[in-house]
Amino acid sequence: MNCRHSAITTAIAAALALTAAQAAHAQQGATTVLAEGASGIVTGQVKEAARGVYLDGARVTLNGFQTTTERDGSFRIAGLSPGKYRLAVDYIGYQPQEIDVEIGAGKHASVDVVLRSTAGAPGATELDRIEVRAMRDAQAMALNQQRSSTNYVNVVSADLLGQFPDNNIAESTQRIPGVSIERDQGEGRYVTVRGAPKEYTTVSLDGVPLANPDGTSRGVELDTIPSDVIAALEVTKAITPDMDGDAIGGNINIRTQSALDRDGMTLRASAAMGQYQLGGGDNERYNATIGQRFGADKNIGVLFSGSYSKQGRFTDNVETLYSAIAGGFAPTEIQIKDYEGTRTRTGLTGRFDYRIDPGNLVYFVASDANFKDREFRDNLIITLDNFAATSNETTGQARATFDKELRERTYDKSIRTYNLGGEHFVGDDWKFDWQLSQSKATKTTDPRDQFIFRSTVRPQMRYDYTNYDFPTWAILGRADAPATGVNLPEGWFAFRRLNERFEYNEETETGVRFDAERQQSFLGDSGSIQFGVRSRSRDKMFDDERYRNGSATDFNALGVTMSDMLCSGVSNNFGYFLAGRRFCRDIFSNYAGPLRNSANHQRLLADSVTADYSAQEDVRAGYVRLDANWGPLTMIAGVRYERTNLEGRAVQFNSATEELIPRRASRRYDDLLPSLHFRYELSPDSVLRAAYSTGLNRPDFMHTAPYRIVGETEASDVAEGNPDVKAAYAHNFDLSYEHYLRPLGLISAALFYKRINDPLFVASRNETVTVGGTNYTRKVTRAENGSSGMLRGAELTWQQTFDNLPGALSGLGVYANYTYAKSSAELPFGLGSTELPGTSRTNYNAALTYEKYGFNTRLAYNYRSQFIQSFDISNPALDVYWGARASLDFSASYNINKQWRLFAEVNNIGDTKQVRFQGTRNRVLEMESFGRSWLGGVSYKF
Repeated sequence: MNCRHSAITTAIAAALALTAAQAAHAQQGATTVLAEGASGIVTGQVKEAARGVYLDGARVTLNGFQTTTERDGSFRIAGLSPGKYRLAVDYIGYQPQEIDVEIGAGKHASVDVVLRSTAGAPGATELDRIEVRAMRDAQAMALNQQRSSTNYVNVVSADLLGQFPDNNIAESTQRIPGVSIERDQGEGRYVTVRGAPKEYTTVSLDGVPLANPDGTSRGVELDTIPSDVIAALEVTKAITPDMDGDAIGGNINIRTQSALDRDGMTLRASAAMGQYQLGGGDNERYNATIGQRFGADKNIGVLFSGSYSKQGRFTDNVETLYSAIAGGFAPTEIQIKDYEGTRTRTGLTGRFDYRIDPGNLVYFVASDANFKDREFRDNLIITLDNFAATSNETTGQARATFDKELRERTYDKSIRTYNLGGEHFVGDDWKFDWQLSQSKATKTTDPRDQFIFRSTVRPQMRYDYTNYDFPTWAILGRADAPATGVNLPEGWFAFRRLNERFEYNEETETGVRFDAERQQSFLGDSGSIQFGVRSRSRDKMFDDERYRNGSATDFNALGVTMSDMLCSGVSNNFGYFLAGRRFCRDIFSNYAGPLRNSANHQRLLADSVTADYSAQEDVRAGYVRLDANWGPLTMIAGVRYERTNLEGRAVQFNSATEELIPRRASRRYDDLLPSLHFRYELSPDSVLRAAYSTGLNRPDFMHTAPYRIVGETEASDVAEGNPDVKAAYAHNFDLSYEHYLRPLGLISAALFYKRINDPLFVASRNETVTVGGTNYTRKVTRAENGSSGMLRGAELTWQQTFDNLPGALSGLGVYANYTYAKSSAELPFGLGSTELPGTSRTNYNAALTYEKYGFNTRLAYNYRSQFIQSFDISNPALDVYWGARASLDFSASYNINKQWRLFAEVNNIGDTKQVRFQGTRNRVLEMESFGRSWLGGVSYKF
């Protein structure tokens, strides 16, 4: 979206009112700028005084002509007649400025405007001017960009995000109103907006859609990207016609840093070290950014930013799977897991900008993000069957089978993006934008090895889940068994098998975009018409290879037992679930080689080919967008057309003949995506917005691939793709009110409603097959469309700095938001209704901040209520939910001087756990703890 010319359409009447307000507070000694150069155009830049950072979103008014500044602080007002003008600049959190401009016939005026923070007003100390550069100025930049936007956008700058103790982009987004995250072992991974499923939200980098390393979902794994290499996050909740249409929930745009964002050199660096309380793993984070402007006019910018982090994470995990038995439910599988892993995250971004002249810019951005997770998992698995007649989900007795295993798994994810583009003004009325881009994501899992040992003893076991978080188990009839618990004799176990698995997922998106915009006067007092074309090609593939050796003879030849593979460390999750000694971490390097080299180490052909798939998706799009202004009212109207061509390939396996049968499926569909947005300025600081927009959610690639996985026999259950499944289509309605507080703050409220056609589910149906003359009924599971769904809710936001309070109290601030969401959707096959996955009824943030005398502190609380994760279509009582979770984090820093800063962070102060359950809270599917963590370090900023 073109922020500058969209903002030109802001109301003339409101602009005049703003100019009057600014005149009342204008600085003395206004400067007169004489025109020179080309005809009827005023250009310039707006920056702040302390560090020379250019201000994005400043409102610039010239005798009724109005625009807002771009990210480099630049603005351009064309079509001006010769004469004298009064140019006014307004930026929340800064003192307004007015300048006299005179344009002669055929002349061009260039204006540079410097604004000073209201917190650095006359009487403020030099230390005050140092302090406000961090959190307060970052908040000002975000609020001004949000105020100037013609559609509904939330903006958070990197400097503000840097005040929170977040490890990656996913965790940073949870601070934004209406945004919540899904976690993996306590760390944010997926993002949801306004309670919509994660697949409903798209993620882009400088407008380029990111490829996804996940082979099973369109939801982008944002734990790959470190939070230290960005300039800002922009969350668009009501998309406009010039944006890609596959964003029912919204779009999160990650904006990279540019050397042209400020005067002079950009130089920042930080180093920090700490520890994770659980397991004592290292917690390290380093980052550096260097940028410089070149050329006689300093119009060439080159910037590089890099980061590295390392986390030694330990996780306690206990899982219980509940299944239906006669008369109700019962725990059928228990897993006691110890995770020990090292996660490393690196990010590198390079950006080149060439401002040829005030009306022409070309840029090139290259970004590489990598996330590597090496993990060991000890696991004691208890499988229960042959339940006693009186057994239920709370108490009972059953036969127990025990497996003890170690899995070593390393996956390596990367997202690499290239982006070449330009912005060009031609004459007084035309602007052209173009972009060529490619994003490539890969995910390699190698190794993924498992040693599994099974108990030769299968005793009766009594269970009691009265305390469902901490149940009790007792083994019956065995004198050598523990009196309670599952710290089992090691001599019970014998070798079962060695498993090996390799996975590779790759996705590449190549895009081309061209946009043209022209000022128009045929509708409204002023405005513009914009049109463009877009081409996106996305190629995706997934490959899974599996091998196994289950030969006891091969293992016995090693001359060892399971006990020889165990070390002194003991599994004792939560200080309660004692499960015996852990495996040594070198057993794969010491013992797996002979088993791999044996003839008994065989490829599992069916498992290795039936889940593989490849897909190609081509989207061709065109749009028309009309911006018009009537007094205080701004309108955006338009329509987008998208044609989608999808082709998928997979292989089906005939178990009788061991024949591989290639399958191919293709589909084409067309969508019209109209939208209508209104923005009404009740006053210069009060904005009312209303919007209707439409969007798509295309099915996950794996759900449309023509694969078919059959169990052990032809009568076994089937999992398959569905090439005919439709994309979900949503009608979105948004209404919001924003009031911007002086000197700095915001109070806002928003309502939203989404009507969704053809929501996507993974559902099951029964089919009858004849095998050997006998009819069998088997379950077929695949992606299906429900008939309809809806999502509605509300958002409240309050941000404010209390600069006007006396003395030390003037450093206080608050950052709070609350989101309520409710959803429902009709299931396929008339099976009833359910909530959409990812919908938390309530989600809120509350942060108390203090910034004064060089100190900067933030105590941040985040809460997300329970939400449904997955569905059991055959038995909705066993639907899987994530339980509610709250976290309390603290960060503090002290400015030694203008350049150097000491900082510290503490995460998960309350040591809150993460819980999943099936249907009701007493059926705990998973309980996980990852402990507290802390970090301390030093940073430098030039």
